[in-house]
Amino acid sequence: MTLATYLDDLNERYLELHQAKERAFWETRMGLSDRHRELADGELALRELLADSARLTELRRLREQGSPDAKQVVVLDGWIAMLSRNQVAGDEARAVLRELVERESELLQARAAMDLGYRDAAGNWVAASSVALGNALRCDADEAVRRASFDGLRSIETFALDHGFAEVLRLRNRFARANGFADYYEYKVQWAEGFDKRTLFALLDDLERRTRDSAASEIERLARAHGDEVLRPWSFAYTTRGGDIQQERDPYFRFEDALGRWARSFAALGIRFRNAKLTLDLVDRAGKYANGFMHGPVPAFFRNGEWLPAEINFTANALPGAVGSGLDATRTLFHEGGHAAHFANVTMDAPCFSQEYAPTSVALAETQSMFCDSLIEDADWQTRYAHDASGRAIPWRLIERGIELTQPFAAQEVRNMLSVCYAEKALYELHDDELTADNVLRVLRATEQRVLMLPAGRPFPTLAVPHLLSSESSAYYHGYVLAQMAVDQTRACFRERYGYLLDNPSIGKDLAATYWAPGNSRGFLDLVEDMTGRPFAADALVAEVSRPVDIAIREARDAIERSKSIPQHEGEPDLELRISVMHGSETIAEPPASPLDAADRFRAWLENRN
Repeated sequence: MTLATYLDDLNERYLELHQAKERAFWETRMGLSDRHRELADGELALRELLADSARLTELRRLREQGSPDAKQVVVLDGWIAMLSRNQVAGDEARAVLRELVERESELLQARAAMDLGYRDAAGNWVAASSVALGNALRCDADEAVRRASFDGLRSIETFALDHGFAEVLRLRNRFARANGFADYYEYKVQWAEGFDKRTLFALLDDLERRTRDSAASEIERLARAHGDEVLRPWSFAYTTRGGDIQQERDPYFRFEDALGRWARSFAALGIRFRNAKLTLDLVDRAGKYANGFMHGPVPAFFRNGEWLPAEINFTANALPGAVGSGLDATRTLFHEGGHAAHFANVTMDAPCFSQEYAPTSVALAETQSMFCDSLIEDADWQTRYAHDASGRAIPWRLIERGIELTQPFAAQEVRNMLSVCYAEKALYELHDDELTADNVLRVLRATEQRVLMLPAGRPFPTLAVPHLLSSESSAYYHGYVLAQMAVDQTRACFRERYGYLLDNPSIGKDLAATYWAPGNSRGFLDLVEDMTGRPFAADALVAEVSRPVDIAIREARDAIERSKSIPQHEGEPDLELRISVMHGSETIAEPPASPLDAADRFRAWLENRN
């Protein structure tokens, strides 16, 4: 067998297993069918391929002795890196992995079927997803509803612990130790990022230290102005996230306009999808996974020199008609759309470079999505794109009021992410006999109180964050923190390079050339430095969250004034994609519908539902 044939066979075998797992993943997470068994089996089959030590040995031999050409060297290095990160050391580790996959599958199946909601003022049960509960916590003007929603979110924690979460933690640690790591967090950081937990938390500790005083002083100021009751979880989130102006802002962030707004904004940025097929499922429903995500059933790559476009699924959990849901779901659409753009534009010669698992950096992937969703917070973007049904732009007074309410707590928002990282770290550092339900809750509350400086802990309880229940996304949240640092460093770079971000077509080209094209062939820290010309650091993020309100308002005014000279994108957005919009098994739009055609059909579908 020639080297070229060997690599082609490996590509095809990987695609076969990857696609089988992803089909089961989509149908299970979307609540379309009960394929938990197929998903668990598909996960194990893919892991066994990537953990095949004999194959890794053969790849290394071919690298050294197979006379590869320059392109084949790159591909061999990619597969070697992927298999190296996914080795499972011996029979004990394999047995633990199988048990872990089974226990997690049972936990996730139970969580999907959980009767979640809250009791209203009359004592009636109101069914609500965690997305709906979180939205009410941030946006509902009725304190009783917010408190009941918070209690509903807390119930997820006890439910997870009653259904084996502590045992899952023990199994994850056992698996990590069997592979030579101190705990699962250490394993996961090395697996995803390629550096150790000590390096990671040196970065996070620096950020925690540099945001502590600012966050503490704003919390003290808030309590002096409104009393200690404002620090209650159901009041703090509402007050610091601009809850009391959501009703006024809602008409300018109607979710029925979100898909068209996304298409026009991405096209104006010069973002293209290289003929990828995108399937979107955007509205919340019973049984659907309670968090937006993007997965790629078909990774993009040059297959024997011919371009194989990506096939990508991504979701949001919009709550049409709920106050604040339009903005939140729009943010998710931009976030997951940023992921999709990233993985659709990896231009390497094997699928190992363009799939979303290790050695693909979590931090790098989240940098792309969070850069895109950061745009909708910009005053100039809102002025251009946030329009009501009659086409009127959001007024300056609402933009200004939003800055006044949220900018003082920007450092606390960073710490809100940090609290999840420190909480998971603390859980995985417990001994097995300490991993009891009571201890898990005690550690979570103590960590939340320490990092957030709030008496009752995190407004959105840590164990209600869906990432923690699955090995795929647990010990993962640091990726969002590192990404936020990289996003602000990248935004600062673009401002220096071009003077503006809004509808700047050079940005999409720069993202594609530097961050996206190499896939995981280069590491996160190197790529951030390649893009910005500076080593990765927290400086830009700290500067952003430390801005006084008056400076933030002045910069917003300046951006709006500057936007008057920036051309608007006209005509059909040229995104180079094939788009389908679904609601479960119901087809709303499909190729050859253009992005704006799909947006029109989605809008009509939403109107017909009401």
